Order: sequence, then C-alpha cells, then structure tokens
Amino acid sequence: MSLNAASSRVTGNHEDSGKTRRRAWLYRMLFWAMVVLFVKVFLSIVLEYRRYFPADFESNFLSGRRHSFSGSYRQAFYIHIFSSPIALGLATFLMASGGRARFCKLHRWAGRLQFGLVALVVFPSGMVMAKDAYAGPISAAGFAVLNVATVACLCMAVWRARTAEFAAHQRWATRCFVLLASPLLLRLIAGAAIVTGLESERSYQMNSWFSWLIPLLIYETCFARTERRQFNKAVPASENGEM
Repeated sequence: MSLNAASSRVTGNHEDSGKTRRRAWLYRMLFWAMVVLFVKVFLSIVLEYRRYFPADFESNFLSGRRHSFSGSYRQAFYIHIFSSPIALGLATFLMASGGRARFCKLHRWAGRLQFGLVALVVFPSGMVMAKDAYAGPISAAGFAVLNVATVACLCMAVWRARTAEFAAHQRWATRCFVLLASPLLLRLIAGAAIVTGLESERSYQMNSWFSWLIPLLIYETCFARTERRQFNKAVPASENGEM
C-alpha cells in the first residue's frame, strides 16, 4: 500500500469517527431535550390533580364529563391517575437499570411489582375509562387497544426474561415503556391543538391512536430493527430466541 493511500485511509477513518461522535452528540442532545419536555408535561399533569379533589369540570380532562363522572368511571379514574404515574416511574427505573449487575436483584423485584401494578390495576381501570372516552367509539377503541397492547408487551417482556432471552426481553420492555409514556404525548398534542385552534372531537379521535402508534412505529423502524440486526450478527439465529 502506498503512503498516500494509507494516509487517505487514516484521514477517512478520522472523518468517519468525527461524524459518528457528532451524530452521537446530536442524539444525546435530542434525547435529553425530549426528557426535559416530557418531564415538564408529566409535572403539568400531576399538578392538575389538585383540580380533581373535588372534581372540577372546568379542568382540561374533566371538561364535559359532568354527567358521566359517576359510578365505575369515577372509581376507575381515581385509581388510574394514581397508579399510572407509579407504573411509568417503575418503567423508567427498569429501563435505566436493565443490564446493570449492581441493580440486578432490585430490577427483578421492580419488574414483578410493575407486572402486578399494570396487569391488575392500570389495565382494568384503563379499560373502564376507555369505554366512556371523550369523542365516542373511535377514541374509545384507540384507548382500549392501547391498554391491550401495553399489557401484551409487558407479558411478552416477562416471558422473555423468564426464558433468559434478554435481548428480546429488552425490546418488549421498551415497547411497554413507550406505550406507558404515550399519555404524555397525548397531552402534548392536545395542548398544541388547543393553542393552534385545531381542537375538536375529530382531532381527539386521531390523537387517541396517533399518540401511541407514532412513537411505537418510530421505535420499531429506528431502533428495534437495528438492535435485532446487531444481535443476530453476534448470536446464531438458532440461539437468539426470535426464530
């Protein structure tokens, strides 16, 4: 190999390395910007709880629900608004602690607690609320499918963990996290619709589907496929648990 060719290759490697670092830096900046945004939305949701005791039907969520806010819906509402933030907090911890040896035992216990909380509390209360969702059957179906998809992803994550298929477990757990966090995007889109004057029953119906389908699609196309491809290169197809 000539000196010029070797020099060109070294220069090219440096350029590729620089591009990789810049891309990684941009991804980190985007990630933390999204974290800050969603934390702000999460806090705004929790702060609004003060308007639910007693129920204020002029608040954002309870507006127009004066006549339906009774019986099983009322009970499910209060159960759901307290259990869902805990489930999201546990999911965040599980995402952060996964694969870290020092958190292994705590991760397992948090996962068991998460499974019980979502399957026995968040899911049934969410289904009761979905039945009487604002804007009719379309939004009701959107929230019902979201609930079913969330508990299904959680069950798959638990199954993959119990069979020691940890790469697949991580992907299913991430899907569950995305779905649990989707109400934050729902609130963000709803706020944008109010500000821009586009709020309507139709926009809410679309939001009830897009707020979780879009982030799930982004994860599947941009991350899950890449993770699966990298894992399949490292492990023979017969051993990766997803034949």
